[in-house]
Amino acid sequence: MNQDESFEHLFVKGVNAKIHLITKGDKSGIPVIFLHGITSYSYSFIKILNLMPEKYYTLSMDIRGRGQSDSPKKGYMLEDYTEDLLNVVNALTDNPIPPILVGHSMGARMAAAFGSRYSSLISGMVLIDPPVNGPGQREVYPNPLSMFLKQKEAVDQGEMEVFRGFFPSFTEEQVAERAEEYRNNSLQAIIESYESLLREPFQVFIKMLTAPALLLAAEFGDTIRENELEVLKRLNPQMEVERVKGVGHMIYKDNPEYTADSIISFIEKTINQ
Repeated sequence: MNQDESFEHLFVKGVNAKIHLITKGDKSGIPVIFLHGITSYSYSFIKILNLMPEKYYTLSMDIRGRGQSDSPKKGYMLEDYTEDLLNVVNALTDNPIPPILVGHSMGARMAAAFGSRYSSLISGMVLIDPPVNGPGQREVYPNPLSMFLKQKEAVDQGEMEVFRGFFPSFTEEQVAERAEEYRNNSLQAIIESYESLLREPFQVFIKMLTAPALLLAAEFGDTIRENELEVLKRLNPQMEVERVKGVGHMIYKDNPEYTADSIISFIEKTINQ
């Protein structure tokens, strides 16, 4: 994956982990923090980041266990992730505007968990196709853990033909990008994070949100079914909800321009209210 040299690097040291972020834009502008999914990392958002206006201060976080952030032997549950994010937000308190969170998949669950607890610290959030698994809810995630582990093993062992076989419709560039994401993920982070998707709550965080929120749900990929989307709408009637047509779970990769436009529109409307 092209690690664009136009980005700067920010390291935030907490008690339990040092967190790395790539940043660009006006440091006095609206902070927009991107939070990636279970097997992604900061540079996974590079196309979206390059579409964001320079007037924003755009940051993309290596969630612990990924990229240049610390990879502890354990500690990959929502409580651990929200603690790291709290440290990042603390590093941005010089900015007069509280940050906007943009989370994809696991990162969206992380954003919701953070927002339910620290709503006064953020201006709002965009949740991109978060898994709705959790206690008393859907028990099976669309993709099994074994799939992630087999893909990770193939990359780590240099078996690129095997890895390529998992993505028959991908271009060579897309395969290379996906492989680089796996190289930047620790095995333990994937395993524990997957357990978090199945065993930790999500719906209650949506109900507790008081900050403005936009939920983008993919048409394909089976992450949020129609009845599950209706539940989320009922839990938080103030949350904007949109079913994005023609895309799978990786909404921001399938249609980066539309995703960026949706994020920018939400930010402008939210900040100018």
